Amino acid sequence: MTQTITNVASYLPTPVNYVLMKGLLSAARKRLPYFNGTLPGQLEKSGGSASVKWERINNLVAATATLSEANGAPSAFLGRSFVTPSYSAITGTVYKKGNAIAYTEEIDLLNVNTKSARLMELLGANAGESLNALMFVSYQGATNVRYATGAAGGGANLASVVASISVNDIASAVNYLDNNSARTFTPMGNGSTNIGTTPVRAGYYGICHVDVEQDIRKLTGFKDVISYGGYTATEVFEFGEVNGVRFMSTQVSTIAAASGALVSGTGLRGITNVDVYDTFIYGQEAMGTVSLGKSFGTASTEMYNPKVPSAVELIAKPVGSAGAADAYNELGTMAWKAWFCGQILNQGWITKIRSGASLL
Repeated sequence: MTQTITNVASYLPTPVNYVLMKGLLSAARKRLPYFNGTLPGQLEKSGGSASVKWERINNLVAATATLSEANGAPSAFLGRSFVTPSYSAITGTVYKKGNAIAYTEEIDLLNVNTKSARLMELLGANAGESLNALMFVSYQGATNVRYATGAAGGGANLASVVASISVNDIASAVNYLDNNSARTFTPMGNGSTNIGTTPVRAGYYGICHVDVEQDIRKLTGFKDVISYGGYTATEVFEFGEVNGVRFMSTQVSTIAAASGALVSGTGLRGITNVDVYDTFIYGQEAMGTVSLGKSFGTASTEMYNPKVPSAVELIAKPVGSAGAADAYNELGTMAWKAWFCGQILNQGWITKIRSGASLL
């Protein structure tokens, strides 16, 4: 959606009758983790298609039969049999995404010149947040779901959610990934000679809402990142490990308001019914991303840092560049644009836990 910014007070007021401080106030910086550990891909420009395909050669069935003795008259391949490898294919389509700001010449004429630069920075941050929100939607496609009830086995549906995330919920997710031979992102850490350090398991990645983070911190066996971060690599926003999952938290996550069981007596967030949060646990190559011409990054970022994702094009059209469409040289525009595809590559390597969050 294109937004026109003029010189009215509701947008960017001129600083008449005010003493204006140098610089502008900082905007909120959300955590953007959903590209972390994804498998990047790149669709070449002018390739004739917007569709992409990932292919996987599946493992062969274990060969346990004894090969018979090769005797008698020779035959083709000594009578040995052969197997045919099988393939799995995942397809997706890249779509064009973007946002734009239109502004009048008064923004430059009557305001400090830092505002134009900050507007461009704002668009870059908006690009990062928007693409992470789109990637979050891709994660939502996980089909293996655990509903937190506080009991073994979990619940049957969203309406059964009546508990915060538990050790058993996380163990169930890890067990699901282990059974499907998912690969961990991080190796086992054996600890350090530094006082206060602890060994840490090889880990999958977990992404949760900042509200759920507080419940995870209270779980039995939780290790704060400060106890192992000094001797093993950690990710941006990583706050700790439990049950073989390295957790990161974010504000970029929808909350299914009042979608769980009755909230009364649970101690969870919600008014009449429990608010339900999604936590994702996944292994290597569970998620894939594709852009056009450039690849997306594969790590967590923060809004404004870096300022612009690598696959995003920032476009600035200064005042007076529109030709006959802008007869008085009054209008300029700024925009970002990116081609995006986010895809689950293996449902066996990602799982989703739907839980409540404690009312603090």
